[in-house]
Amino acid sequence: MKTRVAFRKFDAPAVLLFVWFGSPPCPLVAEANQLSDKPAAGENAPDIAIAQDLLMSGQYDRSRSMFEELLSQPRPSLDAHLGFARCLTQTGQYDRALDHLRELGSVDSAKWHVVVGSLLRRRGQYAEVLEHAKAAITIDGNSATAHWLQADMLEHLGRTDEAVEAYRWFDQQVVGLAELPRDAEWITATALGFLRYSVLTGTSVASRTKHVLNRMLQVAYERVDRSYWPARIAAADLLRSKFNNDEHDGSVSDYRAALRLNEHLPQAYTGLGEAALTGWQFERVEELAQKALEINPGYVEAIRLLSKKLLLERRYVQAIETADRALAINPNDIVALSLRAAAAACRYDEKTVADAASRVRTINPKCGLFYRTVGDALAGIRQYQASEKAYQMAIKFNTTDANARTELGMMYMQWGDENKAREALEAAWNLDPFNERTKFTLELLEMLDDFSRIETAHFVVKFRPEIDPGLGEFVASYLEEIYEAVTGDFETPTSTKTIIELFPTDRAFAVRITGKPWIHTVGAATGRVIALAAPRDTNEFGRYNLARVLKHEFTHTVTLEATNNRIPHWFTEGLAVMQEDAPRAFEWWRLLAAAARRDRLFTLESIDWGFIRPKQRGDRQLAYAQSEWMCEFIVERFGYDIIHTMLDRFKKGHTQAEVFSELFDKSIKAFDDTFAVWARDHLLAQGFDLTPVESLESLIKQTQADQHDARLFGRLARAILDQGDFDRALKAAHRTLELDEQEINGLSVATIVLWKMVKEEHEASAKRAYDTDALPIVERLLLLDPDHWIALKFRGEIALRHGDQELATLHYRRLQAVCPIDPASWGGLAGIYLQADDEDRALPQLMELARLEENDADIPRKIARIVARKGHLREAQYWYRQALHVDPFSPDIHLALGDVSARLGDLEAALFAYRMLTLLEPGRAVHFERAAVTAHKLHKESDAQQYARQAVELNPESSARSLLP
Repeated sequence: MKTRVAFRKFDAPAVLLFVWFGSPPCPLVAEANQLSDKPAAGENAPDIAIAQDLLMSGQYDRSRSMFEELLSQPRPSLDAHLGFARCLTQTGQYDRALDHLRELGSVDSAKWHVVVGSLLRRRGQYAEVLEHAKAAITIDGNSATAHWLQADMLEHLGRTDEAVEAYRWFDQQVVGLAELPRDAEWITATALGFLRYSVLTGTSVASRTKHVLNRMLQVAYERVDRSYWPARIAAADLLRSKFNNDEHDGSVSDYRAALRLNEHLPQAYTGLGEAALTGWQFERVEELAQKALEINPGYVEAIRLLSKKLLLERRYVQAIETADRALAINPNDIVALSLRAAAAACRYDEKTVADAASRVRTINPKCGLFYRTVGDALAGIRQYQASEKAYQMAIKFNTTDANARTELGMMYMQWGDENKAREALEAAWNLDPFNERTKFTLELLEMLDDFSRIETAHFVVKFRPEIDPGLGEFVASYLEEIYEAVTGDFETPTSTKTIIELFPTDRAFAVRITGKPWIHTVGAATGRVIALAAPRDTNEFGRYNLARVLKHEFTHTVTLEATNNRIPHWFTEGLAVMQEDAPRAFEWWRLLAAAARRDRLFTLESIDWGFIRPKQRGDRQLAYAQSEWMCEFIVERFGYDIIHTMLDRFKKGHTQAEVFSELFDKSIKAFDDTFAVWARDHLLAQGFDLTPVESLESLIKQTQADQHDARLFGRLARAILDQGDFDRALKAAHRTLELDEQEINGLSVATIVLWKMVKEEHEASAKRAYDTDALPIVERLLLLDPDHWIALKFRGEIALRHGDQELATLHYRRLQAVCPIDPASWGGLAGIYLQADDEDRALPQLMELARLEENDADIPRKIARIVARKGHLREAQYWYRQALHVDPFSPDIHLALGDVSARLGDLEAALFAYRMLTLLEPGRAVHFERAAVTAHKLHKESDAQQYARQAVELNPESSARSLLP
């Protein structure tokens, strides 16, 4: 495998691309260095220096007041005028700053022209920007900020050849100078111009980028002027463009360093927000963008950041509205126009896309950024063909943009074309050898080269046999078993073979899906490709039910194909959960009940946020549960065929609102209301308490006014518990019971909290201590409310810990009648009966428990053993297979399955199980002997002799020798 290093300071170089999606269209240095002009000599110089220091440290009001005082004096200096304008600029008062400087008339000063040009750029008056840049250079040919303003503006307008010539000045400075001048402003501007020249001309990009970061920008802010935060911002932007957002030596550390110099920098807050956006930290993004806008309400970069966030959240109308806010400040902002078009493309609004494209062409007729932004958005909603065309246009218009190739390669990875992905990513790497998304994905492709491949009629399964022996064969066999059922349910056979990639580590799986080594699930489908992390205890999520996850993810593949990838997120998730064909998990029931009680069930408009932007703990799981429940509701009301009709409508490009209006004669709001009523009825039927949550503040005031009302304190305890504060809730419950030991809310809250504490305790002696405190409370509660399911469960557990199985049985049976969806009663009774060797009574308990607990291989294995002893071999075969769905690497289960299958006469199944054993434990001759004998019985003599030879190699005395010629 090739060695690819990540981009780190004093480590390896990277390339700064100002046309990168997250970078400002304004010349960073030309604007930032407005804050650093040295005071002119003269009478007011000390005052100007103090005002300038205040400005650089972010004390804008004090600085502006001081500059205003300077301007009130006779014949104020130009530096005073410029300083005043800079204060206005940093707080978003662009027009006022322009008006002030223009009132001076045309000034024979390069600094004046640079400041005016930078302000005009913020307002989108690009032709005038170039005029001022040219004038500045004419006045002072050594002004780095003037040269940067001109060159960057030309590049932004798509006049690349002219931009290269303008950037050449920076190349001549760096190459021609023996050493850098001790001027942080000059170094920073020259570093960025030198980098752009290197990128656009392809001149030693890697080494020059390293030089820019380590020998120019770091020198500027660490040696020349430690207070010069613009150099920090420039370095941070450079690192962020490589996806190096490390908190110690990446963009985040530099943005924070800038904020330590000036805590009121919208540039730093927006940069941190861009970094957070790559990790989909949406709440953090919004917080940082708002901080930037509090300082500078006209900071377009922060407004665009919010639009990008909304685009990723698939809130397309709001994304367009937010982009329009940026355009109100700069009507020619190419990034905002691109975001507007991207959001419209995701709504299949071709007219709005075309209008935005037309506006961009008048500004820059060859704007690669526009097409890359649109391509990113289309790739995000799996419109791969349209995304491919957009990326290809981006590359055509900007051949030096490595990011367009990187994102094209990432899109091909999602699409399942790894050859094209490799080609695009290698091209990106040649342009930018330090982009971490490119690095991670190329390393992944090299890893995939070492994967073994099993191809069946409908699937291609890739895996690492030396790490996950037998997993590929096991998965391929299962997928072919379910293919007809899943595709038949949706009347959509797949047009190409589905690729299954099984990764031995969570990190590799995450890179496969996102290009980043972190993710929060065990499986993901991007259309044709399904990726999974192997179900091992060593992975973050541990073992899981492989069969259910595979069926779930393959359902995504089918429903995406059925709709040309236009199915709403909640709908494909709901259908995928339905296809798992398993009872709703008890924890999901509790999540749904808690949401209904708090009136927090998702709406059709908000449910996708639960997947993309969960606001509270449990939101993502709630979104899965409610998506499936809404599908169940639709089928119950309208029949299963309505699913096919909905899929067809979505394929034709109908919006969700149109589909619900056409098919259900309901608005989105009416559907939400009807579903909420239906959901509450079902929850009440299951015995859940949906009493509304009371106001904690109101109850606190009431208890302060009346210190002796036990019922009031009981309600307070319940309200505190609803807030999740267990310690305070228990104290309030105890206060309630001091007033009235029979108060039911106090008893209930105390029981619930003590039960949770016992569950979290590991020491047996500590558990028993809790039991002593809890027992009288639980028993009093059960006298008042015999159906309180937590009290029943808790009492049963206490009885078991104290060896009273008869009493435990009594309470578990009652719990089973009251709350059959809680697995605790089934597990408790199964354990009691198994301990008593009463398999007949244990068996039905285990079978129900197996339905409710999907990730425990031991439950179906116990069932299989019991039914096998009873001679029910077909059932035993079924249950051993269920156990293997959770623990496919267990030799014991495969052996048991093979032996049961052989006794049944199902020799093909037996041979498959024995073959799995040879892969899992290749050093044991007995496995090859079994496989050889079984293959011989099936008249597969070639296989039989191969297994026999391997058995004899391992054990020369093996009985399999008789099968050899």
